[in-house]
Amino acid sequence: MNSKFESFHPQSMDLKYCERCGNLWLRRVGSQRALCAPCATAESAIRNGSVSFLSLWTRLRAEVQA
Repeated sequence: MNSKFESFHPQSMDLKYCERCGNLWLRRVGSQRALCAPCATAESAIRNGSVSFLSLWTRLRAEVQA
């Protein structure tokens, strides 16, 4: 009997904290990523110049206060 689980190859994961916001997230063992997905997206947007740090910070503060 061939099931879905026989072809499943689990990946080893590390529990990591985001070096920007402090949230906990999972990453693959051996990965060098230091930021969670939302923070990585925000950093990329700031670096590319598509959004300013001030507008991103203002939006984040509004979400936290709500």
